[in-house]
Amino acid sequence: MDARLDENGLVKGRECGSCSMCCKVLRVDWFDPVKEAGKWCQHCLPGKGCAIWETRPKQCGAWHCNWRKNPELGDQWRPDRSGFLINRSEHHLPFEVIVDASKPDSWRKEPFYSTLKRGAAALIAEKSILIVQIGTRQILMLPDSEVPVPPGLENTDFRIEPDPSTGKLSVKFLAEQA
Repeated sequence: MDARLDENGLVKGRECGSCSMCCKVLRVDWFDPVKEAGKWCQHCLPGKGCAIWETRPKQCGAWHCNWRKNPELGDQWRPDRSGFLINRSEHHLPFEVIVDASKPDSWRKEPFYSTLKRGAAALIAEKSILIVQIGTRQILMLPDSEVPVPPGLENTDFRIEPDPSTGKLSVKFLAEQA
């Protein structure tokens, strides 16, 4: 185990502090009614934290963004500073860059963009992908391009293949072939 991580797999000494980006950008379906992505949680005090911290749902307490888990990400990657959070729910799922819709180009700024591009290349080599989500829009980030997911094809299967004419990677959405 990485000595920089605590027993829960979180970076030692790294706390959410005043960041509550997850309370805004994530959909929270364990609330009734469901908290939609892009809207502040009714219990969040932006810049201060959760008003029901002591009695918050266990799912909220168990969830952590990648900034809390990855010691390679510096302080500028903290979601309230960068304008986006990085999430990977399970190892077999893609990495998601979930962008605050009020800062839609935040992920394109440096040092973020070039680092995300390198990450996209590494993920492709592992047969995975990096997905940028801005509101309801999704963009597949490839090492040499960005591919907007056509409306209505979010969360559908796709195949990444080299384009025979250019050698660049291209995306085929399988639902389009039906």
